[in-house]
Amino acid sequence: MTAASRALSALALADEAGLNRLRAAYDPVPAPTAPTNASRGATASLPPTPPSTGPAPRR
Repeated sequence: MTAASRALSALALADEAGLNRLRAAYDPVPAPTAPTNASRGATASLPPTPPSTGPAPRR
């Protein structure tokens, strides 16, 4: 029973390795894309600033 369990473990590892190789060959991780507007730089990930509402009302 121990030998069968070890053989099954080896087959499971081989199967996982084969799936990893196939996944690497046929389903690669997409390369990150560069921002389209290079002038914005690091602020590209920040949300836009809200529009100005003008002067505050006086009391």
